Amino acid sequence: MTRRAVHFVGSFPAVDTETAMRAMLDAAGPRLRTLPTGETNRYEFYIRPIIEALVTQGVLEVRRSREWQSSRDRTRHRVANGGVLTADSMDLGYRRETEEALPVFTGLHRTRDLAGTALQIGMPTDFTLAFVALGATGVLRHRRAFAEATVREITAVRELAGTEVVIQLEATAELVLAATAQPLHTALDRALGLARGMAELAAAAPAGTRFGVHLCLGSLRNKARAILRDTRPLVDLANSVVRHWPAGRPLEFVHAPLAAGDVPPPRRPEFYSPLGDLALGEHTAFYAGLVHDVPTEQEQLQVLSLVEAALGRPVDGVASACGLGRRPRSVADAMLARADRIAAGDEPGP
Repeated sequence: MTRRAVHFVGSFPAVDTETAMRAMLDAAGPRLRTLPTGETNRYEFYIRPIIEALVTQGVLEVRRSREWQSSRDRTRHRVANGGVLTADSMDLGYRRETEEALPVFTGLHRTRDLAGTALQIGMPTDFTLAFVALGATGVLRHRRAFAEATVREITAVRELAGTEVVIQLEATAELVLAATAQPLHTALDRALGLARGMAELAAAAPAGTRFGVHLCLGSLRNKARAILRDTRPLVDLANSVVRHWPAGRPLEFVHAPLAAGDVPPPRRPEFYSPLGDLALGEHTAFYAGLVHDVPTEQEQLQVLSLVEAALGRPVDGVASACGLGRRPRSVADAMLARADRIAAGDEPGP
């Protein structure tokens, strides 16, 4: 059996970047193929701090204020002063995050055995960022500006970190829309360019830039924005991403949520049966987002068996459904450790 990796989606409830990165490395270092920053400047609310920074920059303004108690009950924005939104006016902050994390990563690389482990920088897709900030109408009017700003940040991150960085594109709005549209999700993908848009971000990035894709159902306050009936929408969306993906930009993994916020992964074989149609290619790993704090570890291993039976092979890695930044530190630490144990599963001994 191939040794399973552990994948951490990105956010982690720590006081600073080094604390977050060390916690993840201590929990599952030998199994990590990428090491996230912990996103400690934005871990609790994910996209919200990015949008609020755009308000501070004078790019966006509040149209209707809410308390962000859920993804539905979020503050709505509009382009400031009725102006034109351009990429040059936006600073999304990923370059600064990389500047902060890179010395930590370099230091850990010197003192730990991190051969083959890359720095991971997570970025919501242009579609997701525009959708959360401006709503569906805003996506239609302003997606291009968000895309150009995202590509500029990808390019800056690549210039800073070279080939030792993997950009994780985080597709929350895309999967939520696909899940709620089932069985019309493939038509929606074509109409809105959900998968194509991710591929276009990669195509506009410097040649050789390494990518992963995190399909996401959201986890604000540990509540998902949608619940999958089965894995069909995420399989079809992942396959569409692969079909559109450009040459010369390695797609190293696709991560798929099998749990949904506080809802653990189902223990129904039929939920996972569409995974048999997953077609990622031999160079793209599949990370199963099944690690959850509610079931017992034995129940989690049963889910892993269901997933691998449907897939027809071992998964390449296990993960939680989303980042751990919306969980208490004690829960996050327990889930780090659980991910490592679940990955070991029924692997043969040394």
